[in-house]
Amino acid sequence: DRRAPSPQFRVARALLRTARLAMAIAADAAREFATGPMALEAARLLLGHFPLPALCEALANARPEDTVHLLTALERLAEFEEIRAFFFSDSVAAFLRQGAESQDPRVRIVVAKLLSRLAKEGGEVGIGRLSEHGLLEASEALLMDEDTGIAEAAAGTFRAVMQYPAWREAALGAVDRLQNTLAGMPDVQRIRVLHLFIEIGRGSEDAFKALEGRGAYSHVLGAFITDDILLKMVSVELMDSLGSFPAGQDFLSREGVPEQLALNLTDPMCDDSVRLCVVRLLSFIIRRNPTTMAQLLPGRESPLAQTIAGMLETSGSESTERLTAMNAWANISLHATGLAFFLQWEGRLNTILGMVSSMNNEVCKGAMAAWSLVLEDRPPPSQIVEVGTEEAPAMMLWEIAERRLLPAVVKNLQFKPFPDVRFHAWNLLALLVQSRAAAQIVVPSQEVRDLMLDFTSELDSQARIAKHDFVKAHGYFVGGARAQGTPEVDTF
Repeated sequence: DRRAPSPQFRVARALLRTARLAMAIAADAAREFATGPMALEAARLLLGHFPLPALCEALANARPEDTVHLLTALERLAEFEEIRAFFFSDSVAAFLRQGAESQDPRVRIVVAKLLSRLAKEGGEVGIGRLSEHGLLEASEALLMDEDTGIAEAAAGTFRAVMQYPAWREAALGAVDRLQNTLAGMPDVQRIRVLHLFIEIGRGSEDAFKALEGRGAYSHVLGAFITDDILLKMVSVELMDSLGSFPAGQDFLSREGVPEQLALNLTDPMCDDSVRLCVVRLLSFIIRRNPTTMAQLLPGRESPLAQTIAGMLETSGSESTERLTAMNAWANISLHATGLAFFLQWEGRLNTILGMVSSMNNEVCKGAMAAWSLVLEDRPPPSQIVEVGTEEAPAMMLWEIAERRLLPAVVKNLQFKPFPDVRFHAWNLLALLVQSRAAAQIVVPSQEVRDLMLDFTSELDSQARIAKHDFVKAHGYFVGGARAQGTPEVDTF
């Protein structure tokens, strides 16, 4: 016996159909906005028919094929400053908190990106609104997400918060909670959290000091200075990041740390990636704090010296070791003591000079870039200096550059057509002609004149700019020499 549905049931069914129809229309409107031009008027038109709470509700009940368009629409709406404030309404904030716990990774990543954008572009006021609605805690939970993209977006929220002293304590509270649970975290999440500590410190010296005071960077160092080979290898990138900015280099140069790092170079079981990392770090430490030369490079037989020498002598198509050693030479040679150390080591100096003429383009570029770094802040001595004085290494460096480096650089311009190589060659040549002796060789050179007058010699914009810099440097010499009646100017 089939009975007719009650009036209440018919009303409920009609309302459900209406709601589904409204959500389908909202999804269609979101798709039009997500795939159309990025225009404020389009955003206002969408919100005029479907406010943010309605779009969030549609997303919560969306069909799989509509989810992507609704998520994209929310992301695009957050890019408009005029609309961003609507995301802080109670209903939308509640959706974002729920979305942070969603089983669907597509929802979680959009929530993480939205919170990051609202923190970065909302400023101090926006961060305050996030805090009021408990959305900073939601971001903290997303840091532990298994999906790397979600966790990285959440990390962006905390980097933004740390930029504002008024909210720094809130972020430091999260740092404390993360540190308290580090030991129990899976390796991937632990390395991710340590990387976040480094990135926060990179962004602000005050933030670095605050995290250092809480012991955050001791955890980074502990992950690398360990007997756990796998953990040490995974931590190589962390240490590279920590050593890539001044505050991190200062931390690594503190008492006892350089010596602990150098011990890896005497370990016969040391992995190649670890050895490369240690050489890079120690060269940065010496560059930042030259007093560490006494402990790290007391002589040619020291572990660091022998490791650099060995890396310089490697052969084959793999150039990583040679480039690492070359960069270490440049970093150490930025100070007079380090420069003097290598200038007296003739065998290594020959190798470093020979790399400028290498047939391996990466080695050739790396060598010219390293020489540029060593020369750029060392103008040639204006007068002869006595051996044993502080200026003596710089004078010897320029003599070597004029006699042995300059011909190799000119040959690279003559015979190497690759734009990236030519950029480095012109850049280095512009530095070399600061020297009167080098300029006196370059100015009458037919090869250089032909290159200067060939306006089609450089097809790459960076190489053209570097050539222009050389022409300006060349012009300074010619102008000065002409005023002094120098004969080679007549030839030019």
